Amino acid sequence: MNGYERRTELKKDKIRTAALELFCAYGTDKTSINEIAQKAGVAPASIYNYFGSKEGLMKDTTINLLESGWQARKELWETDLPFPELVRRAVSMNYDFIDHINLDTLRVLFNTDPEIKKLADDFYKHRYSYIVGQFIQKGRREGYIRKDISIEAATIYLKMYQDVFQQPEILKNSNKDLLKELCDLMLYGLAGQPITDQTE
Repeated sequence: MNGYERRTELKKDKIRTAALELFCAYGTDKTSINEIAQKAGVAPASIYNYFGSKEGLMKDTTINLLESGWQARKELWETDLPFPELVRRAVSMNYDFIDHINLDTLRVLFNTDPEIKKLADDFYKHRYSYIVGQFIQKGRREGYIRKDISIEAATIYLKMYQDVFQQPEILKNSNKDLLKELCDLMLYGLAGQPITDQTE
């Protein structure tokens, strides 16, 4: 990537960040291209040049959110950190996402564009399986996940929670505390209790 391409990507990232913040604060309908441009420090024409329309920007921003979330989780589970620290970071990552995203807006974005819905479905059906496998294997290897539970059963257990998280009636701002409880149950349920470092 040359200097021009890097500058272009940085500008597009600024636009995506501004758009997501405004969409979450005011909703997609009440956010204008001019407001996004002003917050991002770019000309409105730049947004149209890069994304085509407000709908194109909404779509691109949501896809970028899904992709960056997937990459962050993949990188976390590929580190050599001990299992308890990985779980703490995974919980913190989930909490940060729940706290800083407008779930009502996210639900609208997921359900208004077929390509976004397809990408989300692909993540949960295929790519999520990789993270689940990493989680289970590392937890079993380090003695934090019960070895009398098969990998198949543990995978089904974790995927049940992911199915719940995709339900439109769950993805609501009023359910943020409930979602945090479900995250705790999902990550700690296989151990039966909160995970602490056994060397402490």
